[in-house]
This record gives sequence, C-alpha cells and structure tokens, in this order.
Amino acid sequence: MLVALLAIPAAGQPLNPFHVTIMDVGMVSQSLRITMETSGSDGREAGRSAVEVSAWLDGVPIQAEVPLIHMPARFSLDLDLAAGAVRIAGVTVGEFAPVQRFDENLIFPVEVTLRRGPFAATARRLVAIPLPTVVISGYANELRRPDQALLAAFRRRGYRDTGPAQTVFWFAYPSLHMTFEEAAHELDAYVRQVVLPATYARKINVVGYSLGGLLARWNIANALDGWGRLVNRLVLVGVPNEGAVMPYVYRNTPEFVPYAYMAHTQAARAMLPTFPFWRAALGQPWGTPPDGGNPLLAQLNAMPIPADVRLYSFYGSMDPGGVGVAVDVRLFILFGSLDLEDAGGTLTLLGVTGESGGAVFTYGPGDGVVLVASALGLPIQGGDGVAAFAGHEIQRVDLGPVAHVSLLAAGAEKILAVLLDRVLDRVETTTEAH
Repeated sequence: MLVALLAIPAAGQPLNPFHVTIMDVGMVSQSLRITMETSGSDGREAGRSAVEVSAWLDGVPIQAEVPLIHMPARFSLDLDLAAGAVRIAGVTVGEFAPVQRFDENLIFPVEVTLRRGPFAATARRLVAIPLPTVVISGYANELRRPDQALLAAFRRRGYRDTGPAQTVFWFAYPSLHMTFEEAAHELDAYVRQVVLPATYARKINVVGYSLGGLLARWNIANALDGWGRLVNRLVLVGVPNEGAVMPYVYRNTPEFVPYAYMAHTQAARAMLPTFPFWRAALGQPWGTPPDGGNPLLAQLNAMPIPADVRLYSFYGSMDPGGVGVAVDVRLFILFGSLDLEDAGGTLTLLGVTGESGGAVFTYGPGDGVVLVASALGLPIQGGDGVAAFAGHEIQRVDLGPVAHVSLLAAGAEKILAVLLDRVLDRVETTTEAH
C-alpha cells in the first residue's frame, strides 16, 4: 500500500540525492491530477518519506502533505477540487479548502516536493488548464469526418480530444434528419451529459461552424437550460447569421437532382435568407418570394446576446464581382455549384432575378456559401441585418479567399489564439534537489 497514516522510519540513509519530475497535470472530471516520476533513490528506507504539493488555482492556494511508506518510481496524486480531498489510487490521504468551479482559462504554478530522510527534491511547473471547448459542426456534418487540421491545432496548444482529461469536444449530430430545434436540444444534452461532467468548469467556450453557430446562438438567446450564463467565448466560423441564398435555390429543385435533397430538410429551411434576395426582373426592388421566408432565423436575430459573451466572427472573403449572366438554374445545380469538397466554389450567391429557366444570379463577397455581410450580421440589399449584434462588441477575423468547407482548417491557429488569449503559450518545468 502506497499511503500510510504514519511514516515508517528505516535504517540507514539514502546513498544519493534523488529527483522528481512532474510528468503531467490535467483535469480529470472534478480533480486536478498530478503525475510525477522519481529517480535517484537506492530503494532502501531512509527515514520519513512524504510528498508535499502546492498549487495556486485562480489565486486560491492549495497545500497538502502526504506521508509515504515507500518511494515509487511513478505515481499520480488527485486533488478533488469540489470535495477538498487529496487522493492517491482512490484513497483519501489529505484535505484542503474546496475550490469553486472556474469560468475562465487558468494558468497557475504547481510545486511538488518529495522528502526522504535528510534529502528533498522539488519540481515546479506552470500549468495551463483551458476552458472546455465544444466545436459544433455544420450542416450535413454526418457526411464528413471531424476537421483533422483543427483538432491537430487544438492538440498542439495543449488541448486533449480523448481520454479522461478531455478539454475539446466535437459535437456531431444527424442534421439531415432533425429539425433546427431538435438539434439545438441535442446540443444542450451533449454539453450537460458529456462535456460538463468531464471537467470542473462553470463555463465553456464554443466554436460554431456554419449551422452549428446558429444552434449555439439559439441556445444562448433562449437561455436554454442555463445557456445564457454558460458560454464565455462564442466563436462563429462561416455562420449564415442572415441565411444564405444557396439553400433556397436548391430547395426549388427536385430532390432527385444531386445534392438537392439536402435543401429539402427541415434544418436546411433554418438557413434560408432573412434579407431581400429575389426579384422578378432587373430594375425592380429586392424582396422575398412567398416560399422564401425564414421566421425562425428572423426571430433569433431579434434576440439579444448576453453582454458577457465574448463574440468572434470568422469569415471567408472571395469576391468574384457583381452580376452574372442568365442561367438555367437546373444546369447550375447539376454542374456549377455544390461540390462537397469545395462547397460553392468562388461564387457566393447574393440574389436571384427571374425564374428558374432564365434566372440571373447576383454574387457578392463570401466563402462560396455564406456572404461576408451575413457572417457579420450587416444589412444586405435593404434588409435589417442582425439586431442581436448591434451594440455587442464583435471581433471580426477575415480569413481571406477561403471556401466554406475549408474555413475551420484555414482559421485553426487564429481560432486557437482567441480561445487562449489569456493563457501563456509556453509552460516551464524545473526540478531541483537539495
């Protein structure tokens, strides 16, 4: 047994000073787990042995001393922050004042000192614990794998996407078979049942891609199950905050046409434009066709975002310029647009003039699917824009000429920069014997 209530003295003295190294520190549910390795011990008893641990979480000091029967080569010590208990191998061996759940990225020092007879070894490490981050994938996410470039960027910055100390979570959902509201409630259930039990945070960060950003906004604006107080940073990536024209064009096409079925779902309807985008003929004012309204998104855009949510908008800005030529919409859909590997190409639809047999498309700056103005919530063609964004500080990040499906990969490092803006990039580790 590793832990003893009383240290057992031993004959003789250690022949050599020993060393301790902090190998890993991470949150495992509500516990801070510190894993350490020791070396330099001759394996014989040499007087009282103990481990002392100090940490300063968000300005709250934690100090504990645990006596040891023998000095193992590697072991972990858990600081249960909620219970104020020190545990080794599940056995409670000490206590400290409980620590409240945190609502911001943490960076704090940890110090471990091992004592054995007259010798001691100390290791120090500056530890970064980021808020758990949920990446909400976009429409038709079930047809693609999670973005590996983005997950790799998270791992490079110290996040963990697997294991008991997970800090980044990828939310996937069957968007082709759900209503918008069903997907929003599924997101809430995932956060409550998977994310929060795996961490000791009171708040989370959210990266919402495309439709995923609208789901996050919906939960926050409606304060669904406490979401109004749950989110620290909301990072919107290629989000059609005022909808997009492409779903409308595909929605008015028979479902047997390739990819057109994707626009006939209930979730796709939530991405129809809220701005005027159709007119019968050139020279007429822009308006909304009878089958083109989107009351759900219009309602969402009128609902404020809590002032303490830090809001970011990432967008692509290809600009093919102006007005196209008359095209048969059916041919456009068959040959001109939705390649799943490069959704929308370089042309971002802004408006449609005329009927399907000879419609004229108008284009604007965007990522091939979402207009820049829609991503930023700005007025489009006489529309109102997103009232929810008015008066709310938004950091806007232009990713340049990047297609919609490539935004997460292209913006990975910049996304991580805003998520970790209060955490040092470098973690120092030192060790000493005395």
